[in-house]
Amino acid sequence: MIPGAGLLSLLTLPRFRTLPACWRTLLGAFLALQLVAALVSPQPLWSLPLALVRGALVIGLILAGYTLGHTRAVRPALFGYGVVALTAFVSTVVLHPAATFTTRLVHPYYTSVSLGLAGTLGLLLAVTWRGGPWAWRVLGGSLSLGMFLWSGSRGPLIALAAGLAAALVVGLRSQWKAALLTLVGAAVLVFGLQSAVPGGITSRFLENTLNGRGTYWADALGAARLHPLGGTGPYQLGPALTTQYSDTSCQLWLPAKNYGLDQGCPPALDALRGAWLLAHNTAFHLLGETGLLGFTGWLALMGALALAAWRSRDPLVNGVTWAIVAMGLVDTPIFLPNLGHAELYWLLGGVGVALAQKNRVADQPVSPLSPAAPLLALVLLTYFTLPLWLERVRPSVRTDVPILRALSLPTRLTAGENTSLFLRADVPKGQFLVRGRACPVGGPCQNILPAPLIGPGQGWTRLEVKGLSTGRYRLSLQVSDRRARLSVEYPLAELERMIDVE
Repeated sequence: MIPGAGLLSLLTLPRFRTLPACWRTLLGAFLALQLVAALVSPQPLWSLPLALVRGALVIGLILAGYTLGHTRAVRPALFGYGVVALTAFVSTVVLHPAATFTTRLVHPYYTSVSLGLAGTLGLLLAVTWRGGPWAWRVLGGSLSLGMFLWSGSRGPLIALAAGLAAALVVGLRSQWKAALLTLVGAAVLVFGLQSAVPGGITSRFLENTLNGRGTYWADALGAARLHPLGGTGPYQLGPALTTQYSDTSCQLWLPAKNYGLDQGCPPALDALRGAWLLAHNTAFHLLGETGLLGFTGWLALMGALALAAWRSRDPLVNGVTWAIVAMGLVDTPIFLPNLGHAELYWLLGGVGVALAQKNRVADQPVSPLSPAAPLLALVLLTYFTLPLWLERVRPSVRTDVPILRALSLPTRLTAGENTSLFLRADVPKGQFLVRGRACPVGGPCQNILPAPLIGPGQGWTRLEVKGLSTGRYRLSLQVSDRRARLSVEYPLAELERMIDVE
């Protein structure tokens, strides 16, 4: 919750030898795979130190959790999430006094999705706090529930359901009342607020759109195909995310306008542009960033931690582990450094390892890393890549592919001036997106045209293209299917044209 505080876990690295031998081997292999992937990435001189630092941070957090050995040490995080909630409530009321309950929750450095996940993790902390003071649990849980609802984020809803289910499986007798109360309270508030404030922020929980994630997934997988072994390198996937990254803006963590950097990054920050842009899917992001080599290490480690969580029999460890895993379908919550979410996952992973060791029965020895660990890793892989599997099993939609019939656009444009183009497309019933990219000869591409296209339709559509600087460009127009379904959003049709800007 305090930016950068997770870096303190690096101080635990000298205790590496206190881990069981099998975990030392696994973590060593994990780090080695990250370094090898970095060496074969396009920028090894950048990638190698970044991979080393991030790998060391993961190992340090696991070591810190293993050293703590119990979930009692992380209970104060509930109070921290309460502070985050109060800060967000005040920020939203101050910044949006006229639309308080129709605006998603805002915070000085948390995104709306991060606030929703903070609410989920706060609720799990409150629900699983066995023996804790009821007043603190109710207060912290209420603030977390309010933060979760007000964020209007649907990914944390998946995380909450998975986390509560996991906590119940391992602690049914002690957790069912609090878990049931949380679920009922959340459902009543969602539908109650929706009825009281039509069009309010809770209406987002009833939507089923991906909000551009399909395009992010396609971009990340495209980067993985270009660099299959080592990916683009740690924190270097941003330029591949075409709808998020721009050379004319400065996207760091929150949108550039929050920092007053709409016109571009200062020279000192330019190298970090896009470092925290995410593909919003754990598998697709890690494949794009670390390739098959690095992703294998991440997946093996997550599978082993899931097994350790189960053997720990601790409701909080299992709840947070599976909440973060569930969120990984539509986000990248294990990404480090973070604002406490990823740090809590890796820290509790280490606690799970310690508790699993304590729970081993002397007369029934169990190998700490049995074949169940790779099996769980395969389960995680299947879940994270669900959009690809659904594409294979669902009925074909190729008969609905829109066809770009014609494009009317001058071949010579005036620099800096917006231009109208006319597009004719035969599209079926549904929602589609027209994306335009202008790629100068020998330079980086830039996005010039995101525009919705509603079908059915066969007439001409007028679109506004933002001005370009002087040069010769290859203009590419793509139509993608934006109808609500969980899938990778590949272009269904494309037109290209060479233009000169003078």
